[in-house]
Amino acid sequence: MLRKFLLLLVLGNICFSIHPDILKKYQNGLDAYSDGNYQLTIQEMESILKQNWESPQLYYNLGNAYFREKSVGGSVWAYEKCILLDPSHLDAKYNLSIANLNVIDKIETPEFPIYLKIYNAVKNYFNLNDWINILLLSLLTISILVSIRKIFRLKWFLNFELLIIIELIVVFIFCLHSFIDNNSKSEGIIYEKVVVVFSEPNEYSSKIMEVHEGLKVKILNSQDGWINFELLDGTVGWIIEKQIRNL
Repeated sequence: MLRKFLLLLVLGNICFSIHPDILKKYQNGLDAYSDGNYQLTIQEMESILKQNWESPQLYYNLGNAYFREKSVGGSVWAYEKCILLDPSHLDAKYNLSIANLNVIDKIETPEFPIYLKIYNAVKNYFNLNDWINILLLSLLTISILVSIRKIFRLKWFLNFELLIIIELIVVFIFCLHSFIDNNSKSEGIIYEKVVVVFSEPNEYSSKIMEVHEGLKVKILNSQDGWINFELLDGTVGWIIEKQIRNL
């Protein structure tokens, strides 16, 4: 009973904190999805994003609608956005893996050592805000333990403090790495079915290659409506800005 009450309280607070127009559009989108009208779902949820409001579940539902409409670029982009906000969203990760099967361009990534795979898996399980919260909780815990030890003169508490300090250092490393990634890494998803890559930011330069919707790339910079990007294999080129959607 208590759990149900707390859940209703949390949901109530969320609903009251969201503008009624957004709630209406979101519900319209969900209803349209249930009716099989995926274009209307996309329209309603994209209009919510234009109002500078986002959430993992919004992107997840938007990704599902794009997937149903066979939009590879849209579904990959939406699932990626969902995971950025909530790295532990397992449904979005699974659906992203399915959507990526439809991406034409398959670029092999270098094989990392097992310890780096484990490190990245742990770091990417939480987003930056989660790591900051864990760091603050760890600081609070160590402060409480030190206070208890000094007040009650419990020397054996030092063992707990040492464990928390080690955990604090590890969390700080993850937090710092996530912060650096958030501020230095800019990525995007190719959004049009076929995109010509040029050697310079104009259509008169050499054509390097063609890429297809759904491909994830690293954005280097932009210039006069053009985007300079890099592929995982190191290939660098320019495409028109509207052909890519930033993450």
